[in-house]
Amino acid sequence: MKAAYINGPGGPEAFIYGDLPDPTPGPGEVLVRMRATSVNHVDTVWRSGIRPYFKINPPHVLGFEVSGEVVKLGEGVDEVAVGDRVAGRAKSGSYAELVLANAPLLARLPDNVSFEDGASLGTTGPVAWRAVVRGAQVRAGQAVLVTAAASGTGSVIVQIAKAAGAFVIGTAGGRRKLDLVRSIGADAVIDHYEEDLARRVKELTDGRGVDAVIDATVSPKLIQAFLDSLRQRGRLAIYGNISRPEITLNVRSLFSNGISVVGVQGGHYPGHFDLERREDIIGIMRLAAEGKIKSLRDSVMPLSQAAEAHRRLESHDVAGKLILTP
Repeated sequence: MKAAYINGPGGPEAFIYGDLPDPTPGPGEVLVRMRATSVNHVDTVWRSGIRPYFKINPPHVLGFEVSGEVVKLGEGVDEVAVGDRVAGRAKSGSYAELVLANAPLLARLPDNVSFEDGASLGTTGPVAWRAVVRGAQVRAGQAVLVTAAASGTGSVIVQIAKAAGAFVIGTAGGRRKLDLVRSIGADAVIDHYEEDLARRVKELTDGRGVDAVIDATVSPKLIQAFLDSLRQRGRLAIYGNISRPEITLNVRSLFSNGISVVGVQGGHYPGHFDLERREDIIGIMRLAAEGKIKSLRDSVMPLSQAAEAHRRLESHDVAGKLILTP
């Protein structure tokens, strides 16, 4: 099979596009013919080697979101069948023509949802669902601030929160991204580079603040603004850390206002949550099938251009998802 892989950490030039052996599914695994995969920030972090807990085992195939067709089943698989259109989390790395996945981490892709949208929603979709439904506990009539709302996951969070009946404020940088956030249903937008975020949130909510902030930036410059944007007993739900894993936090802001900070689990969470994980996948696919949610797609590129896709993502000039296809 053809794959884009690396033999060690480095810049985008570390990618090699070439042939690797076809993987074979083991018990509980599925072999998927990749029709689309997405490029995520965590892929660039893994490739760069800046986080030592991300191990690179050459030849290392990056990527964890796959959308395609089931071509072979491992022993004991009954969740999907050969020929099914599926989307979900990859096990073997998704920058390849053939991808292994654990069967419980796949969902059948509705017929009216494209492979490209499936690649955008198969893994980050359930994370966005958990951020809104389980972490921030968004309800109809509430107000929600979504940071980095023009990103692949942030844009899905905006749409899920709108489907839940919330008043949604999205942050982004620059007019192009702000316009995109409006186009997917945000009720208001804030340029986090140019505007006083907490002040604008209070203006947009008649001084009350928001019930929840959903964030993956963990920006040292903005974390206090997030807390100041929350009304009493509000919730800060964090589903990632684009900036850094450590910040300085004024805890007085938490206990004086009864604010809750909750971490939203990503794709790696224990097997005894399998039922919850399936519910999250089913929930996001139901919204996609009903046309209530779509992926905000920046562009589609061939797998052979994985290096260029990483360069573009690291330039921060991407709105929505970068998709790779065979």
